[in-house]
Order: sequence, then C-alpha cells, then structure tokens
Amino acid sequence: MQNRVLFKVAWGLGVPLLLIGSVRAQDATPEDETINTIRTLLQISPADQRRIALWVQVQADKLAATPDAERQAAAVAFRKTFKTQFENPANSPPFKTQLSAQTATIAATQFDNAKLDQWVAYALTRVLVDMGGVETSAGLFAGLKSKHEPARYLCAEGLSAQKTAIAADKAKLDEVVQVLKVAGLAESSPIVLGRIYLALAHPTQVPAVLDAYLAIFEKRLTDRRGGAVTADGAEVEAFEFFRTPSVLAVLNNPSQREQLARSLAVFLRLDAERYNTTGLDFYEVDRLERMMDSVEAILTELVGAGKGGKIRDEIAAGGQDRRAEVLAEAYKWVGHPQSKDPGALNASPWNVAPGAP
Repeated sequence: MQNRVLFKVAWGLGVPLLLIGSVRAQDATPEDETINTIRTLLQISPADQRRIALWVQVQADKLAATPDAERQAAAVAFRKTFKTQFENPANSPPFKTQLSAQTATIAATQFDNAKLDQWVAYALTRVLVDMGGVETSAGLFAGLKSKHEPARYLCAEGLSAQKTAIAADKAKLDEVVQVLKVAGLAESSPIVLGRIYLALAHPTQVPAVLDAYLAIFEKRLTDRRGGAVTADGAEVEAFEFFRTPSVLAVLNNPSQREQLARSLAVFLRLDAERYNTTGLDFYEVDRLERMMDSVEAILTELVGAGKGGKIRDEIAAGGQDRRAEVLAEAYKWVGHPQSKDPGALNASPWNVAPGAP
C-alpha cells in the first residue's frame, strides 16, 4: 500500500485500541465526486440518499476485498476516509445526517453476514461510533449481535455515548433499552456486558431501565447458581450506577426497590461465598471487593443505616485475610442458609428467603 500506516491492536482486557499514525489523504475517487456535488444541499432527496448509500457500499466492498495481509491497515484507512468525509466543513447538517443514516443501514446489512471479517466489522463499528448521532442506531443495534467481541463492545460504547439524545425521546429510549436488554441476555463476554450495563445507565430514567437490569441480573444469577463460579466483574458498572444516591432517590416505586434488593441479596451471598475461598487471583479478589462494596452501599441506602452486616469494615480491616468474617457479615444481610438466623433482608418488605438461594 502507498500510505504508510501504523496499526497496533492492544487487546488488554479484550478490547482493541487503535494507535493510528499519519495517513496521507487519498486522492478523490469517482464515487467521492458523486457526493461532493450534494454535500452542501439543505435538502437531501431520496435519489441523493441512494447516492450516499452507494458511496458507503463501495467503501465497504473495497475493504472486504482487500487481501487478508493488508486488511488491518486498510481498516485504518477506511476510518480515515469516513472521518474526512463526515468532518468536511462544507457539509450541510442534512447531508451529515444522511451520511450517518446510510452508513448505519449498510453496516446493519454487513453485520447480518455470518462470514463478515473481524476487521470489516471493527472498522464499520468504529466509523459509527465516530459519527455519534442517533441516526447510527440501526447499525449499532445490528452490531450488538456480531460474532466479533470488539464490534459488540464498541456498539455498546456508541449507544452509551448517545444517552443524552436517547433519553430526550421516549420512544427511542424504550427501543434502545429493549435492544440492550436482549443483547445483555445473550452476551457471553463480561467486558461487553459491562458496557451494556453502562449504556443502560440513564440516571434520569431509572424506572425505565430497571426491568432490563433485573432481567439481565436474573440470567446472570441463574448462570452463577448453575456453576459459573468465577466472579467476572461484569456487574461492577451496574452496581456503581445503582449506588449513586440520586439514582436510588429517583427509584421511588416500592415494588421496584424490593425487586432490586432481592437480586442484590443473591449477588452478595454468592460473592461473599466466593470470597471465602483460597487460591483466588488478585484480579478476582479486587472484583469481588468492588462488587460487595457497592452492593452493601446500595442495601444500606434501601434498608436503612445500622441494619444488616458490615462487610466493608471487614474488608478494610484485613481484606481476604478476613474472608470468613466477610461471609458472616453477608449472612447478617441475607440470613444464614444453615442455621436460618435471620438477616435484615429476610424481613418485610424485602422477604428474601434465608440464605438468598
């Protein structure tokens, strides 16, 4: 390739990061000229929309046709091409809207292809996130179903970045919440699920998103009860959201508060029991401590200070060296599964079964 491109993927926790070097602007192509003539228009006709869609399709086809050895670098150039077109100062707002919408439509079609290459999937998703408007939602929705984890991660990230605009439109909010709920129920990657939880975290729309959280929580708890022992930390983002005082203040429906408390009780018991084992690595210990810290903070706010256990005090006093004490404090919240000694959450209105099975 003529352009010299530095492209490095640092997977880290499974999330790709692009480190992009200098990319020389490409010469205008014939398909570029077709949109150059309409980018300043204040009204974009259906015929103009088709011309924009054709331009997008040509770029996607070129990327897909790039030899395997060159596709990583081609994906960087693909993103650069779209940024150049989208950020052109001559663009009218209607043109930018349609460029986003047509890119999302083409991307959604591409994501439906089971043979879609990981770099094409990643590049399309990265472009949609760069564009940012709610017009990209069709592509982001489709990308949440991609078999490629980085694409799903970025789609959730893209929807998270649009929360202000999404929350301003009730119908759009309901649509996005439903899509994220379905995606969360199907998601197998804790890193992606963490981003789905973050995308659901609408602090001014807590009642509207709670059912989605609770449905995903129940699926996750079913998995944990069924033998998924390791605490993968996906719920850290969700628990941090609910521990925010303003979020719980908005959640003033007693039934919803009770449902949340009952789900959290099971997480707390499972995490405390997992914490009370030896041989855990540093990262899992950290995840468990963060989750128990947040859950106890939420329960204290819901139930009232001075009730339940003091898990955080035991962790602060000795960390996992006090793991047995941490578990004992957890049982003060959920009740002891063997002795049936009651915990704060076994009483009305929470009515958690002793031991939070």
